[in-house]
Amino acid sequence: MNNNPPIIRINQNDPLSQAALAAEQRYFAHYGLAYKSHIVEMNDPQLRLRVIEVGAGPPILMVPGGAGDAFIFAPLMAHLTGWRMIAINRPGAGLSDGVDHRQVDVRQLAVNTIRTVADAFDLHRVPIVGNSMGGLWSFWYTLAYPERVSSMVQMGCPALALNTSAPFFMRLIGVPGINRFVAPQMRPKSVEKTLEGLRFQGSSQEDIDRMPRAAAEVAYHMYQLPTYLESWKSLVGAVATVTGANPHYQLRAEALAQVKQPLQFIWGDNDVFGDLDVARQATHIIPNAQLHAMPTGLLPFLDQPEETGAVIRDFLGTPEQPVLAGERAAVAPV
Repeated sequence: MNNNPPIIRINQNDPLSQAALAAEQRYFAHYGLAYKSHIVEMNDPQLRLRVIEVGAGPPILMVPGGAGDAFIFAPLMAHLTGWRMIAINRPGAGLSDGVDHRQVDVRQLAVNTIRTVADAFDLHRVPIVGNSMGGLWSFWYTLAYPERVSSMVQMGCPALALNTSAPFFMRLIGVPGINRFVAPQMRPKSVEKTLEGLRFQGSSQEDIDRMPRAAAEVAYHMYQLPTYLESWKSLVGAVATVTGANPHYQLRAEALAQVKQPLQFIWGDNDVFGDLDVARQATHIIPNAQLHAMPTGLLPFLDQPEETGAVIRDFLGTPEQPVLAGERAAVAPV
């Protein structure tokens, strides 16, 4: 792999970035959430990661799926009061720098990304909440540093778990030649059409209709950023082929069996990435796993955030009283 992969730098002062930031602020305000934004410097590769922090109390580390935008967790965060939620914008998303995922080892990138943020926020042992691709990244980090993860919540099918892969239309994004026609379709043409893509991830029209316009606005503006499409296209191209998952990155049963932490699966019965049979298999393989099924798609925390939050609260227990935060290294508030 390339030790110096192409990096797409983000300029937070250009008009596209400013529009995305303004939309993000409106979205969090819709849910009554005050948040902080931090820049964390990552060394391998040299990326600037943008991290969102909401709330006070014991920490939870959150790793989003899809392209990697942390804003998507806002509805869930509104139902997890009493916790200090630290959500990573993965490379290429949410005003983090982008990278060509085909030029790196994606598993190593995942582990380095999460470890860098955990170190910056002094998260020596912490629960991790992940979704889809973020769920896969969370598993990789847990397998690499089991002593640093106290428990896990996996919302939706973790990417490439067991014999799963992305739906066929999404796998085409990573196919050279074809992707120049397919990939642009992943960037919404208007705010009004932005949430339509959720139907292809299993969300019901009823759940989509309940989402505020602010959700469409923030997604639309984040997906216009220059980092978004190239990073997302390269990620799909790295981890998937036309026929299915790249074998190098599959999350196999023998890896799942190594996870000893308590684990809560929250899985939609209309998850197009992996059905409930996959969920039951994974729950059976992982020694301390349990399953909560919901009538949602891949994104239960977005489709039905109140129920998802209640399940997570029951699993993690009542948060302790907030503790004064210690010193943090390599974190720059923005």
